[in-house]
Amino acid sequence: MNNFAAKLAQAVGLTPPQNSAAPPRATGHAEPVSAPVPIRAVSSIAASRPSPAPSAAALGGVPFPNQAQRTAFDALLRERGWAPPEDIAAQLAALDAPWGRLQLAIGETRKNQSANYHAHLADIASRTAAGDSTVKAEDSWTREDWQDDADERCRVFKSKCKEIEAQAWELAKPVLEAKADAVDALADWLEAEARPRFEQLHVAFHPPAYTLLARKYAQELRSGGLRTVGKPTAMIESL
Repeated sequence: MNNFAAKLAQAVGLTPPQNSAAPPRATGHAEPVSAPVPIRAVSSIAASRPSPAPSAAALGGVPFPNQAQRTAFDALLRERGWAPPEDIAAQLAALDAPWGRLQLAIGETRKNQSANYHAHLADIASRTAAGDSTVKAEDSWTREDWQDDADERCRVFKSKCKEIEAQAWELAKPVLEAKADAVDALADWLEAEARPRFEQLHVAFHPPAYTLLARKYAQELRSGGLRTVGKPTAMIESL
């Protein structure tokens, strides 16, 4: 196993396969180490793969990576040249303002519903004391009326927040899918790097645990498992 693969195994908290640590050939020459393949070279790696990548069903027994492992994979992706579009953070941030105003309105509505009711009664009393007879023709809301009004306002505000969150997801989804492709390309390269040692020793190939974990991460990215609910810029961490 070369330094890059060892670094990856250590970063995601996995132990490298034992038979990948075989000593160099006794030829007096160091074992050749292939240079990292650019992360964007997906098609050439996939074309050279002797067997197909594990299916979703085959990954059923592989756990999803934890946050520390996701962070480690993300660091390796950046190290190998992958990055999300530069404007995606700004696009998500633009949705934060209207979403935040709606959240503030929800809080104020809940907080002020009782105060509004008492202010309404105080206004009727003041106008009555001043001789304003028009108050007799007005329907005076009960406490329940004010509660129902607040509930309806909050329902509409929350519905609008969900619309904004859906907009954020539509922006983030294609980026997460592109990131999943990059993670799969990383797993392809790592498997291609490990395979010659298995062949040299006439051992049936089994993908290293960290490559399976990478593929599970790609699956999670594609499935929407990292979709956040709430502030639009919360999606930036997953991107």
